[in-house]
Amino acid sequence: MQFKILKTIFASAIVGLAGLWLLSLEPGALTGDFWAMRKTLVYGTGVLALGLMSVGVILAARPAWFETPLGGLDKFYRLHKWLGISALGFAIAHWVLRKGPSWITDLSLFVIPPKPPKAEEVATGFDLFRYLKEPAVEIGEWAFYLMVGLVGLALWKRFPYKYFFKTHRLMPLVYLLLVFHAFILMDRNYWTRPLGPVLALLLTAGTVAAVIALFRKIGSSRQASGAIATLLLYDGNQALEVGVRLKTAWRGHDAGQFAFVNFDDVENAHPFTISSAWQNDGLLTFTIKGLGDYTRTLASSLHLGQGVVVEGPYGRFNFHGAGDRQIWIGGGVGVTPFIARLRDLAAIGRSYPVDMFYATNAPDLAFIAPIRQLAEQAGIAFHLVDGSNGGRLTLQSLVAAAPDWKQADVWFCGPRGFGEAIRGAMVAQGLPTSRFHQELFEMR
Repeated sequence: MQFKILKTIFASAIVGLAGLWLLSLEPGALTGDFWAMRKTLVYGTGVLALGLMSVGVILAARPAWFETPLGGLDKFYRLHKWLGISALGFAIAHWVLRKGPSWITDLSLFVIPPKPPKAEEVATGFDLFRYLKEPAVEIGEWAFYLMVGLVGLALWKRFPYKYFFKTHRLMPLVYLLLVFHAFILMDRNYWTRPLGPVLALLLTAGTVAAVIALFRKIGSSRQASGAIATLLLYDGNQALEVGVRLKTAWRGHDAGQFAFVNFDDVENAHPFTISSAWQNDGLLTFTIKGLGDYTRTLASSLHLGQGVVVEGPYGRFNFHGAGDRQIWIGGGVGVTPFIARLRDLAAIGRSYPVDMFYATNAPDLAFIAPIRQLAEQAGIAFHLVDGSNGGRLTLQSLVAAAPDWKQADVWFCGPRGFGEAIRGAMVAQGLPTSRFHQELFEMR
């Protein structure tokens, strides 16, 4: 269901912009041969590229009011990624349509029909748009090259996150340059036609979002500061539990939500799931697995009393399902939202049956013991799947432990491939897609 909503919004953005553009064309604008239609297509691909990029820039500003309809900030970033890739595709088409004829002429591949003579223009005073036309062309071309490079780096998974974060900060500037390019060069008649008001709204909202990003004000109203109060490293699975005592106001959070955490170091904020229930006591706990270049260094680099800035909470992985039966599946460090929920239920009590499956290749008894204890306190069936001994959680093994799984809401957090495999097997055997809830924890 989550993916269906995202795909519907994504398709609607493309179809909606394309439809408004078609409605805004002069009669016969798309008749004749390719060369006759070329200018119209240049405008069309440019409108689609900038319109989709505008939506992506707006989402990148993390407007929290979109979380509920989109299913959480993690879904924002999946949609943001699709929009960025599609915007790049239309931008490349726009560039090829604009530059292609000059290449064909230079290479003498075939004869391009001459342009029809223009009516003589008579200058009637100062026209800012006319004077800015040539700079707008140059600026747009160089902004396009920057866009290609930045999107390429964002899609290159091996490019370190800390460098990706820094280079991606240039994207709002690139967007503003492309807005200038479009505003100066676009046919002014578009503004008075069906496309005009929608495009103006997108460009205005996108410009505001880009300025917020450039001044590093994204999420500033949702930030709280504090200091590290506790540090506990589990050697068996290299999971680091970081306790933070906040010194400024925190709006509270639900079990399953996450926050962006900056440990006052050279790195930028990283998203981590909150593994503690909110008790209105100013304490937050994050359980962090050493998986990447950055997280592997935290155990040795963090110290008690170190300053912390936390931004959030975000996410809609909130255990609010349609039924009265749940199955939880945590893979590796994906167990953290379930720890927070266990702490909630251990305090307030459980009102529905739950089976919890924790699959790990590095079981640490000291880490597992408090989870098992919380599960017992909450009356939840806890199942450990030990991958170090060849154990694997499959649909068959899950069915053996929870035969009524088709009546349950399934909540999954863990590696993407693992989740897709379990989801595919369950849906194939009759689980409604709306009952499988998965965290899409990929920020790029």
